[in-house]
Amino acid sequence: MQTPGAPPHPATRSPGHYSSTVPAYLDAARSVIASRRAARRVTTPERLRPLDFAPFEAALAALSSTDADRVSALVDGADIASLARALDSRSLTARDLLLHHLARVRAHDDRLRSIIELNPHALDEARESDERRAAGASRGRLDGIPLTVKDNIATAGPLHTTAGTFSLAEHVADGDAAVVAAVREAGAVLLGTNNLSELAGAVSTTPGVSAVGGQSANPYGPDFSPGGSSSGTAVAVAAGLAVVGIGTETSGSLLAPASFNGVVGMKPTHGFVPGTGIVPLVSTQDDAGPVARTVADAADLLEAMTGGAVRVESGEPGGLPGSRVGVLRAEVVRQRSALEDTTDNAALLDRAAAALEAVGATCVEVEVADARTTSSVEKELLAVVLGGLSHETMAAVAAAGGPASVAELQRLGLADPERRIPRGQTLVSLAAVRRTTAEAHAAAAAALVERSRQLLDEAFERVGADVLLSLSNVHSPFYASAGHPAVTVPLGLRSSGMPVGATLIGRRGADAHVLRWAGALEAATHARVSPRL
Repeated sequence: MQTPGAPPHPATRSPGHYSSTVPAYLDAARSVIASRRAARRVTTPERLRPLDFAPFEAALAALSSTDADRVSALVDGADIASLARALDSRSLTARDLLLHHLARVRAHDDRLRSIIELNPHALDEARESDERRAAGASRGRLDGIPLTVKDNIATAGPLHTTAGTFSLAEHVADGDAAVVAAVREAGAVLLGTNNLSELAGAVSTTPGVSAVGGQSANPYGPDFSPGGSSSGTAVAVAAGLAVVGIGTETSGSLLAPASFNGVVGMKPTHGFVPGTGIVPLVSTQDDAGPVARTVADAADLLEAMTGGAVRVESGEPGGLPGSRVGVLRAEVVRQRSALEDTTDNAALLDRAAAALEAVGATCVEVEVADARTTSSVEKELLAVVLGGLSHETMAAVAAAGGPASVAELQRLGLADPERRIPRGQTLVSLAAVRRTTAEAHAAAAAALVERSRQLLDEAFERVGADVLLSLSNVHSPFYASAGHPAVTVPLGLRSSGMPVGATLIGRRGADAHVLRWAGALEAATHARVSPRL
Protein backbone atom coordinates (compact mmCIF):
# COMPACT_ATOMS: atom_id res chain seq x y z
CA MET A 1 0.00 0.00 0.00
CA GLN A 2 1.32 3.39 -0.95
CA THR A 3 0.71 6.05 1.67
CA PRO A 4 -0.11 9.63 0.62
CA GLY A 5 2.95 11.69 -0.11
CA ALA A 6 5.29 8.70 -0.06
CA PRO A 7 7.91 8.17 -2.74
CA PRO A 8 7.11 5.50 -5.34
CA HIS A 9 7.12 1.90 -4.21
CA PRO A 10 10.44 0.19 -4.98
CA ALA A 11 8.78 -1.79 -7.75
CA THR A 12 8.32 1.44 -9.74
CA ARG A 13 12.03 2.30 -9.64
CA SER A 14 14.42 1.19 -12.31
CA PRO A 15 16.29 -2.09 -11.75
CA GLY A 16 19.62 -1.63 -10.03
CA HIS A 17 18.60 1.73 -8.56
CA TYR A 18 20.64 0.90 -5.46
CA SER A 19 23.26 -1.24 -7.13
CA SER A 20 25.92 1.35 -6.36
CA THR A 21 27.00 2.11 -2.82
CA VAL A 22 27.19 5.82 -3.60
CA PRO A 23 23.44 6.56 -3.30
CA ALA A 24 23.32 4.54 -0.08
CA TYR A 25 26.11 6.60 1.47
CA LEU A 26 24.52 9.85 0.29
CA ASP A 27 21.22 8.84 1.87
CA ALA A 28 23.09 7.83 5.02
CA ALA A 29 24.70 11.26 5.19
CA ARG A 30 21.29 12.90 4.77
CA SER A 31 19.93 10.66 7.53
CA VAL A 32 22.75 11.66 9.88
CA ILE A 33 21.93 15.32 9.25
CA ALA A 34 18.22 14.63 9.82
CA SER A 35 18.99 12.77 13.05
CA ARG A 36 21.12 15.63 14.35
CA ARG A 37 18.40 18.13 13.53
CA ALA A 38 15.87 15.87 15.26
CA ALA A 39 18.03 15.75 18.38
CA ARG A 40 18.00 19.56 18.53
CA ARG A 41 14.21 19.83 18.26
CA VAL A 42 12.60 20.98 21.47
CA THR A 43 9.08 20.01 20.42
CA THR A 44 7.73 16.62 21.47
CA PRO A 45 6.63 14.36 18.59
CA GLU A 46 2.84 14.07 18.55
CA ARG A 47 0.46 11.36 17.35
CA LEU A 48 -0.21 11.12 13.65
CA ARG A 49 -3.94 11.01 14.43
CA PRO A 50 -5.86 11.74 17.65
CA LEU A 51 -7.49 9.01 19.71
CA ASP A 52 -11.11 8.47 18.64
CA PHE A 53 -13.46 8.47 21.62
CA ALA A 54 -16.61 8.74 19.47
CA PRO A 55 -17.74 5.12 20.07
CA PHE A 56 -17.60 5.72 23.83
CA GLU A 57 -18.79 9.31 24.24
CA ALA A 58 -22.40 8.49 25.11
CA ALA A 59 -21.43 5.84 27.66
CA LEU A 60 -18.80 8.08 29.26
CA ALA A 61 -21.21 11.03 29.40
CA ALA A 62 -23.86 8.87 31.09
CA LEU A 63 -21.45 7.81 33.84
CA SER A 64 -22.37 9.70 37.01
CA SER A 65 -19.71 10.92 39.39
CA THR A 66 -21.19 8.64 42.07
CA ASP A 67 -20.81 5.58 39.84
CA ALA A 68 -17.33 6.68 38.77
CA ASP A 69 -16.24 7.00 42.41
CA ARG A 70 -17.76 3.62 43.27
CA VAL A 71 -15.90 1.91 40.42
CA SER A 72 -12.65 3.69 41.24
CA ALA A 73 -12.85 2.43 44.82
CA LEU A 74 -13.10 -1.14 43.52
CA VAL A 75 -10.56 -0.84 40.71
CA ASP A 76 -7.70 1.41 41.81
CA GLY A 77 -4.79 -0.75 42.91
CA ALA A 78 -6.68 -4.01 42.38
CA ASP A 79 -5.08 -7.04 40.76
CA ILE A 80 -6.75 -9.42 38.31
CA ALA A 81 -7.82 -11.86 41.04
CA SER A 82 -9.57 -9.07 42.98
CA LEU A 83 -11.21 -7.69 39.86
CA ALA A 84 -12.41 -11.17 38.88
CA ARG A 85 -14.03 -11.61 42.30
CA ALA A 86 -15.77 -8.25 41.95
CA LEU A 87 -16.98 -9.21 38.48
CA ASP A 88 -18.19 -12.62 39.68
CA SER A 89 -20.11 -11.04 42.58
CA ARG A 90 -21.71 -8.48 40.22
CA SER A 91 -20.36 -5.58 42.29
CA LEU A 92 -18.51 -4.60 39.12
CA THR A 93 -19.23 -5.14 35.43
CA ALA A 94 -16.81 -5.45 32.53
CA ARG A 95 -18.49 -2.34 31.12
CA ASP A 96 -17.74 -0.43 34.34
CA LEU A 97 -14.15 -1.60 34.20
CA LEU A 98 -13.68 -0.58 30.58
CA LEU A 99 -15.24 2.87 31.03
CA HIS A 100 -13.06 3.50 34.09
CA HIS A 101 -9.93 2.87 32.05
CA LEU A 102 -11.18 4.80 29.02
CA ALA A 103 -11.80 7.80 31.29
CA ARG A 104 -8.22 7.54 32.52
CA VAL A 105 -6.95 7.34 28.94
CA ARG A 106 -8.86 10.51 28.08
CA ALA A 107 -7.57 12.28 31.20
CA HIS A 108 -3.90 11.36 30.90
CA ASP A 109 -2.84 9.97 27.54
CA ASP A 110 -2.55 13.24 25.65
CA ARG A 111 0.54 13.71 27.81
CA LEU A 112 1.71 10.10 28.07
CA ARG A 113 1.05 9.02 24.44
CA SER A 114 1.02 5.38 25.44
CA ILE A 115 -1.82 4.42 23.12
CA ILE A 116 -1.90 4.63 19.34
CA GLU A 117 -5.51 3.60 18.71
CA LEU A 118 -8.62 2.70 20.72
CA ASN A 119 -10.61 -0.40 19.82
CA PRO A 120 -14.01 0.87 18.60
CA HIS A 121 -15.58 -2.51 19.46
CA ALA A 122 -14.34 -2.53 23.07
CA LEU A 123 -17.79 -1.79 24.55
CA ASP A 124 -19.26 -4.71 22.60
CA GLU A 125 -16.53 -6.99 23.93
CA ALA A 126 -17.25 -5.83 27.49
CA ARG A 127 -20.98 -6.42 27.01
CA GLU A 128 -20.31 -9.95 25.74
CA SER A 129 -18.18 -10.62 28.82
CA ASP A 130 -20.96 -9.44 31.12
CA GLU A 131 -23.45 -11.66 29.27
CA ARG A 132 -21.19 -14.69 29.69
CA ARG A 133 -20.93 -14.12 33.44
CA ALA A 134 -24.68 -13.63 33.76
CA ALA A 135 -25.16 -16.97 31.98
CA GLY A 136 -22.64 -18.71 34.25
CA ALA A 137 -20.21 -19.14 31.36
CA SER A 138 -17.26 -17.02 32.48
CA ARG A 139 -14.01 -17.98 30.76
CA GLY A 140 -11.89 -17.37 33.84
CA ARG A 141 -9.99 -14.62 35.59
CA LEU A 142 -9.13 -12.70 32.44
CA ASP A 143 -12.75 -12.50 31.25
CA GLY A 144 -13.69 -8.81 31.10
CA ILE A 145 -10.21 -7.50 31.94
CA PRO A 146 -9.15 -4.52 29.74
CA LEU A 147 -5.73 -4.90 28.15
CA THR A 148 -3.64 -3.20 25.52
CA VAL A 149 -1.34 -4.68 22.88
CA LYS A 150 1.86 -3.31 21.37
CA ASP A 151 1.19 -2.11 17.84
CA ASN A 152 3.64 -4.48 16.14
CA ILE A 153 1.27 -7.31 17.10
CA ALA A 154 -1.53 -7.82 14.57
CA THR A 155 -5.06 -6.93 15.63
CA ALA A 156 -8.08 -7.54 13.41
CA GLY A 157 -9.69 -4.60 11.65
CA PRO A 158 -10.93 -1.96 11.92
CA LEU A 159 -7.87 -1.47 14.13
CA HIS A 160 -4.67 -0.67 12.28
CA THR A 161 -1.41 -2.55 12.84
CA THR A 162 1.35 -0.05 12.12
CA ALA A 163 4.46 -1.01 14.14
CA GLY A 164 4.60 2.76 14.62
CA THR A 165 5.96 3.42 11.14
CA PHE A 166 4.56 5.99 8.72
CA SER A 167 4.70 3.54 5.82
CA LEU A 168 2.11 1.30 7.55
CA ALA A 169 -0.05 4.06 9.03
CA GLU A 170 -3.15 2.83 7.16
CA HIS A 171 -2.39 -0.90 7.27
CA VAL A 172 -5.13 -3.22 8.53
CA ALA A 173 -4.09 -6.80 9.27
CA ASP A 174 -6.05 -9.78 7.96
CA GLY A 175 -6.76 -10.92 11.51
CA ASP A 176 -5.47 -11.20 15.05
CA ALA A 177 -1.99 -12.44 15.86
CA ALA A 178 -2.04 -15.83 17.58
CA VAL A 179 -1.36 -14.28 20.98
CA VAL A 180 -4.19 -11.74 20.58
CA ALA A 181 -6.58 -14.51 19.54
CA ALA A 182 -5.53 -16.46 22.65
CA VAL A 183 -6.25 -13.66 25.13
CA ARG A 184 -9.53 -12.83 23.39
CA GLU A 185 -10.48 -16.49 23.72
CA ALA A 186 -9.80 -16.09 27.45
CA GLY A 187 -12.33 -13.24 27.48
CA ALA A 188 -10.01 -10.24 27.75
CA VAL A 189 -11.33 -6.94 26.40
CA LEU A 190 -8.96 -5.29 23.93
CA LEU A 191 -8.94 -1.60 24.90
CA GLY A 192 -6.49 -0.53 22.20
CA THR A 193 -3.00 -0.70 20.76
CA ASN A 194 0.16 0.69 22.30
CA ASN A 195 2.79 3.09 21.07
CA LEU A 196 6.33 1.73 20.73
CA SER A 197 9.81 2.53 19.60
CA GLU A 198 9.18 2.42 15.85
CA LEU A 199 9.65 -1.01 14.25
CA ALA A 200 10.49 -2.41 17.69
CA GLY A 201 13.42 -0.03 18.14
CA ALA A 202 15.03 -0.49 14.74
CA VAL A 203 14.65 3.10 13.50
CA SER A 204 15.74 5.70 16.05
CA THR A 205 18.00 5.39 19.08
CA THR A 206 15.47 7.42 21.11
CA PRO A 207 13.21 5.02 23.07
CA GLY A 208 9.44 5.32 22.89
CA VAL A 209 9.08 7.41 19.74
CA SER A 210 7.25 6.52 16.55
CA ALA A 211 5.94 8.41 13.56
CA VAL A 212 2.41 7.15 14.23
CA GLY A 213 2.25 7.38 18.02
CA GLY A 214 4.55 10.29 18.83
CA GLN A 215 6.79 10.25 21.92
CA SER A 216 5.68 8.17 24.91
CA ALA A 217 6.36 9.78 28.29
CA ASN A 218 7.38 8.16 31.56
CA PRO A 219 4.55 8.78 34.09
CA TYR A 220 7.10 9.19 36.91
CA GLY A 221 8.58 12.33 35.43
CA PRO A 222 9.33 14.15 32.18
CA ASP A 223 13.08 13.77 32.64
CA PHE A 224 12.93 9.97 32.81
CA SER A 225 13.12 7.74 29.73
CA PRO A 226 10.11 5.49 29.07
CA GLY A 227 12.47 2.80 27.79
CA GLY A 228 11.78 0.78 24.70
CA SER A 229 10.66 -0.71 22.57
CA SER A 230 7.49 -1.77 24.46
CA SER A 231 7.26 1.77 25.79
CA GLY A 232 3.55 2.41 25.47
CA THR A 233 2.59 -0.93 26.98
CA ALA A 234 4.65 -0.31 30.11
CA VAL A 235 3.50 3.32 30.42
CA ALA A 236 -0.20 2.40 30.03
CA VAL A 237 -0.03 -0.32 32.68
CA ALA A 238 2.02 1.81 35.07
CA ALA A 239 -0.40 4.73 34.75
CA GLY A 240 -3.51 2.59 35.21
CA LEU A 241 -4.78 3.08 31.66
CA ALA A 242 -5.02 -0.71 31.29
CA VAL A 243 -4.91 -3.56 33.77
CA VAL A 244 -2.27 -5.50 31.83
CA GLY A 245 -0.62 -5.36 28.42
CA ILE A 246 1.32 -7.40 25.91
CA GLY A 247 4.69 -6.26 24.58
CA THR A 248 7.51 -7.85 22.63
CA GLU A 249 11.23 -8.19 23.17
CA THR A 250 14.21 -8.79 20.93
CA SER A 251 16.76 -7.59 23.48
CA GLY A 252 15.55 -5.61 26.49
CA SER A 253 12.38 -4.33 24.81
CA LEU A 254 10.09 -5.68 27.53
CA LEU A 255 12.31 -5.55 30.60
CA ALA A 256 13.78 -2.07 30.08
CA PRO A 257 10.45 -0.19 29.82
CA ALA A 258 8.94 -2.33 32.58
CA SER A 259 11.87 -1.46 34.86
CA PHE A 260 11.84 2.24 33.91
CA ASN A 261 8.08 2.52 34.53
CA GLY A 262 7.85 0.53 37.75
CA VAL A 263 5.94 -2.53 36.52
CA VAL A 264 6.52 -6.26 36.07
CA GLY A 265 7.69 -7.39 32.64
CA MET A 266 8.53 -10.87 31.40
CA LYS A 267 10.36 -12.22 28.38
CA PRO A 268 9.38 -15.90 28.21
CA THR A 269 11.55 -18.76 26.98
CA HIS A 270 12.05 -18.23 23.26
CA GLY A 271 9.21 -19.74 21.25
CA PHE A 272 7.02 -20.42 24.29
CA VAL A 273 4.48 -17.80 23.19
CA PRO A 274 3.35 -18.15 19.55
CA GLY A 275 4.87 -15.44 17.36
CA THR A 276 2.52 -15.68 14.37
CA GLY A 277 1.25 -12.24 13.35
CA ILE A 278 4.00 -10.20 15.01
CA VAL A 279 6.22 -7.92 12.91
CA PRO A 280 9.64 -9.53 13.38
CA LEU A 281 13.04 -8.04 14.05
CA VAL A 282 15.22 -11.07 14.80
CA SER A 283 13.18 -14.27 14.72
CA THR A 284 15.77 -16.26 16.67
CA GLN A 285 15.06 -14.12 19.74
CA ASP A 286 11.77 -12.22 19.24
CA ASP A 287 9.16 -13.01 21.92
CA ALA A 288 5.87 -11.58 23.14
CA GLY A 289 5.45 -11.27 26.89
CA PRO A 290 3.20 -9.88 29.63
CA VAL A 291 3.41 -6.48 31.34
CA ALA A 292 1.55 -6.07 34.64
CA ARG A 293 1.63 -4.33 38.00
CA THR A 294 2.03 -7.60 39.93
CA VAL A 295 3.74 -10.92 39.30
CA ALA A 296 0.43 -12.74 39.78
CA ASP A 297 -1.16 -10.64 37.03
CA ALA A 298 1.78 -11.34 34.72
CA ALA A 299 1.38 -15.06 35.41
CA ASP A 300 -2.36 -14.93 34.70
CA LEU A 301 -1.77 -13.12 31.42
CA LEU A 302 1.05 -15.45 30.37
CA GLU A 303 -1.20 -18.43 31.06
CA ALA A 304 -3.81 -16.98 28.69
CA MET A 305 -1.17 -16.05 26.09
CA THR A 306 0.09 -19.64 26.01
CA GLY A 307 -3.32 -21.28 26.07
CA GLY A 308 -2.71 -22.59 29.59
CA ALA A 309 0.79 -23.96 29.00
CA VAL A 310 2.14 -22.02 32.01
CA ARG A 311 0.33 -22.38 35.32
CA VAL A 312 1.60 -20.50 38.36
CA GLU A 313 -0.33 -20.19 41.59
CA SER A 314 -1.15 -16.55 42.29
CA GLY A 315 -1.12 -16.92 46.08
CA GLU A 316 1.77 -16.58 48.51
CA PRO A 317 4.88 -18.01 46.84
CA GLY A 318 6.44 -19.20 50.12
CA GLY A 319 10.12 -19.31 50.95
CA LEU A 320 13.09 -20.53 48.93
CA PRO A 321 15.06 -22.71 51.38
CA GLY A 322 18.08 -24.37 49.82
CA SER A 323 17.83 -22.43 46.56
CA ARG A 324 20.85 -20.72 45.05
CA VAL A 325 20.94 -17.32 43.35
CA GLY A 326 23.81 -16.26 41.13
CA VAL A 327 24.23 -12.53 41.72
CA LEU A 328 25.65 -10.77 38.64
CA ARG A 329 27.20 -7.99 40.71
CA ALA A 330 30.33 -7.12 38.73
CA GLU A 331 28.42 -6.56 35.49
CA VAL A 332 25.62 -4.60 37.17
CA VAL A 333 28.08 -2.33 39.01
CA ARG A 334 30.05 -1.46 35.88
CA GLN A 335 26.91 -0.67 33.83
CA ARG A 336 26.76 2.83 32.37
CA SER A 337 23.65 4.06 30.60
CA ALA A 338 22.55 7.25 28.91
CA LEU A 339 18.94 6.36 29.80
CA GLU A 340 19.19 6.04 33.60
CA ASP A 341 21.44 7.08 36.47
CA THR A 342 23.19 3.84 37.45
CA THR A 343 25.31 5.18 40.33
CA ASP A 344 23.17 3.33 42.89
CA ASN A 345 23.20 -0.01 41.04
CA ALA A 346 25.31 -1.74 43.70
CA ALA A 347 23.05 -0.72 46.59
CA LEU A 348 19.91 -1.71 44.68
CA LEU A 349 21.28 -5.12 43.72
CA ASP A 350 22.39 -5.74 47.30
CA ARG A 351 18.88 -4.87 48.49
CA ALA A 352 17.34 -7.43 46.13
CA ALA A 353 19.86 -10.11 47.14
CA ALA A 354 19.20 -9.46 50.83
CA ALA A 355 15.45 -9.83 50.25
CA LEU A 356 15.97 -13.22 48.61
CA GLU A 357 18.29 -14.35 51.39
CA ALA A 358 15.61 -13.37 53.91
CA VAL A 359 13.24 -15.95 52.39
CA GLY A 360 15.81 -18.73 52.44
CA ALA A 361 17.93 -18.38 49.31
CA THR A 362 21.71 -18.57 49.24
CA CYS A 363 23.24 -15.78 47.14
CA VAL A 364 26.66 -16.16 45.53
CA GLU A 365 28.37 -13.81 43.09
CA VAL A 366 29.03 -14.97 39.54
CA GLU A 367 29.86 -13.32 36.22
CA VAL A 368 28.40 -14.12 32.80
CA ALA A 369 31.06 -12.20 30.89
CA ASP A 370 33.87 -9.75 31.52
CA ALA A 371 33.78 -6.25 30.05
CA ARG A 372 35.63 -7.22 26.88
CA THR A 373 33.38 -10.21 26.15
CA THR A 374 30.27 -8.16 26.90
CA SER A 375 31.36 -5.50 24.41
CA SER A 376 31.97 -8.18 21.79
CA VAL A 377 28.53 -9.73 22.31
CA GLU A 378 26.87 -6.30 22.12
CA LYS A 379 28.59 -5.64 18.78
CA GLU A 380 27.42 -9.00 17.47
CA LEU A 381 23.90 -8.20 18.64
CA LEU A 382 23.88 -4.85 16.82
CA ALA A 383 24.98 -6.56 13.61
CA VAL A 384 22.23 -9.16 14.00
CA VAL A 385 19.60 -6.47 14.65
CA LEU A 386 20.65 -4.51 11.56
CA GLY A 387 20.51 -7.69 9.49
CA GLY A 388 17.12 -8.51 10.95
CA LEU A 389 15.81 -5.08 10.03
CA SER A 390 17.09 -5.47 6.46
CA HIS A 391 15.65 -8.93 5.87
CA GLU A 392 13.06 -9.96 8.44
CA THR A 393 11.37 -6.67 9.29
CA MET A 394 11.38 -5.33 5.76
CA ALA A 395 9.88 -8.55 4.40
CA ALA A 396 6.95 -8.11 6.80
CA VAL A 397 6.64 -4.39 5.99
CA ALA A 398 6.64 -5.14 2.26
CA ALA A 399 4.02 -7.88 2.71
CA ALA A 400 1.83 -5.29 4.44
CA GLY A 401 2.13 -2.92 1.47
CA GLY A 402 5.08 -0.81 2.61
CA PRO A 403 8.58 -0.35 1.18
CA ALA A 404 10.55 -3.51 0.44
CA SER A 405 14.05 -2.44 1.49
CA VAL A 406 15.81 -0.37 4.13
CA ALA A 407 16.99 1.94 1.34
CA GLU A 408 13.38 2.68 0.39
CA LEU A 409 12.38 3.06 4.03
CA GLN A 410 15.25 5.50 4.50
CA ARG A 411 14.18 7.59 1.50
CA LEU A 412 10.56 7.59 2.68
CA GLY A 413 11.66 9.12 5.97
CA LEU A 414 13.92 11.68 4.33
CA ALA A 415 11.05 12.93 2.15
CA ASP A 416 9.37 14.45 5.24
CA PRO A 417 11.72 14.01 8.21
CA GLU A 418 9.87 16.10 10.82
CA ARG A 419 6.73 14.04 10.36
CA ARG A 420 8.08 10.62 9.40
CA ILE A 421 11.34 10.34 11.39
CA PRO A 422 10.79 12.78 14.28
CA ARG A 423 13.87 11.52 16.13
CA GLY A 424 15.92 10.48 13.12
CA GLN A 425 16.59 7.02 11.66
CA THR A 426 20.10 6.14 12.73
CA LEU A 427 19.60 2.37 12.70
CA VAL A 428 17.87 2.37 9.31
CA SER A 429 20.83 4.29 7.90
CA LEU A 430 23.33 1.85 9.38
CA ALA A 431 21.42 -1.10 7.95
CA ALA A 432 21.24 0.53 4.52
CA VAL A 433 25.00 1.05 4.44
CA ARG A 434 25.92 -2.40 5.79
CA ARG A 435 23.80 -4.25 3.20
CA THR A 436 24.08 -7.60 4.99
CA THR A 437 22.97 -10.61 2.94
CA ALA A 438 20.17 -12.84 4.19
CA GLU A 439 22.58 -15.76 4.47
CA ALA A 440 25.10 -13.75 6.50
CA HIS A 441 22.33 -12.52 8.79
CA ALA A 442 21.04 -16.04 9.45
CA ALA A 443 24.54 -17.29 10.23
CA ALA A 444 25.29 -14.36 12.55
CA ALA A 445 21.99 -14.80 14.42
CA ALA A 446 22.62 -18.51 14.93
CA ALA A 447 26.17 -17.85 16.14
CA LEU A 448 24.92 -15.25 18.64
CA VAL A 449 22.38 -17.70 20.05
CA GLU A 450 25.08 -20.34 20.51
CA ARG A 451 27.57 -17.96 22.12
CA SER A 452 25.04 -16.44 24.51
CA ARG A 453 23.72 -19.84 25.57
CA GLN A 454 27.20 -21.08 26.31
CA LEU A 455 28.02 -18.03 28.45
CA LEU A 456 24.77 -18.19 30.43
CA ASP A 457 24.82 -21.97 30.87
CA GLU A 458 28.39 -21.78 32.19
CA ALA A 459 27.38 -19.08 34.69
CA PHE A 460 24.49 -21.21 35.98
CA GLU A 461 26.66 -24.30 36.33
CA ARG A 462 29.66 -22.51 37.86
CA VAL A 463 27.77 -21.79 41.08
CA GLY A 464 24.89 -24.26 40.79
CA ALA A 465 22.39 -21.41 40.47
CA ASP A 466 18.65 -21.87 40.16
CA VAL A 467 18.28 -18.30 38.89
CA LEU A 468 20.55 -15.34 38.16
CA LEU A 469 19.92 -11.89 39.68
CA SER A 470 20.52 -8.67 37.74
CA LEU A 471 18.96 -5.20 37.37
CA SER A 472 16.70 -3.86 34.64
CA ASN A 473 17.90 -5.09 31.22
CA VAL A 474 21.65 -5.09 31.95
CA HIS A 475 21.90 -8.69 30.73
CA SER A 476 19.48 -8.55 27.80
CA PRO A 477 22.22 -9.19 25.21
CA PHE A 478 22.68 -12.58 26.90
CA TYR A 479 19.30 -13.85 28.14
CA ALA A 480 17.36 -12.61 25.10
CA SER A 481 19.82 -13.96 22.55
CA ALA A 482 20.07 -17.27 24.43
CA GLY A 483 16.28 -17.63 24.67
CA HIS A 484 16.15 -17.78 28.49
CA PRO A 485 13.13 -16.48 30.43
CA ALA A 486 13.62 -13.30 32.45
CA VAL A 487 11.32 -11.29 34.73
CA THR A 488 11.85 -7.81 36.13
CA VAL A 489 10.15 -6.92 39.43
CA PRO A 490 9.75 -3.34 40.76
CA LEU A 491 12.45 -2.51 43.30
CA GLY A 492 11.20 0.98 44.13
CA LEU A 493 12.84 4.21 43.02
CA ARG A 494 16.42 5.19 42.36
CA SER A 495 17.88 8.14 44.23
CA SER A 496 16.92 10.19 41.16
CA GLY A 497 13.25 9.23 41.58
CA MET A 498 13.19 6.98 38.51
CA PRO A 499 11.78 3.46 38.95
CA VAL A 500 14.06 0.44 38.69
CA GLY A 501 13.47 -3.29 38.62
CA ALA A 502 15.37 -6.33 39.87
CA THR A 503 15.65 -8.94 37.14
CA LEU A 504 15.62 -12.71 37.56
CA ILE A 505 16.94 -14.87 34.71
CA GLY A 506 15.88 -18.51 34.61
CA ARG A 507 17.00 -21.59 32.77
CA ARG A 508 15.41 -22.26 29.38
CA GLY A 509 11.92 -23.67 29.78
CA ALA A 510 11.70 -22.79 33.48
CA ASP A 511 9.13 -20.00 33.02
CA ALA A 512 6.85 -21.06 35.87
CA HIS A 513 9.89 -21.47 38.12
CA VAL A 514 11.25 -17.99 37.44
CA LEU A 515 7.79 -16.51 38.00
CA ARG A 516 7.65 -18.15 41.44
CA TRP A 517 11.03 -16.60 42.24
CA ALA A 518 9.73 -13.24 41.05
CA GLY A 519 6.69 -13.65 43.29
CA ALA A 520 8.94 -14.39 46.25
CA LEU A 521 11.02 -11.27 45.58
CA GLU A 522 7.90 -9.14 45.17
CA ALA A 523 6.42 -10.46 48.43
CA ALA A 524 9.69 -9.84 50.28
CA THR A 525 10.06 -6.24 49.10
CA HIS A 526 6.61 -4.76 48.28
CA ALA A 527 8.66 -2.03 46.65
CA ARG A 528 6.45 -0.79 43.82
CA VAL A 529 5.59 2.91 44.01
CA SER A 530 2.67 4.16 41.91
CA PRO A 531 3.18 7.29 39.78
CA ARG A 532 1.45 10.55 40.67
CA LEU A 533 -0.43 11.68 37.57
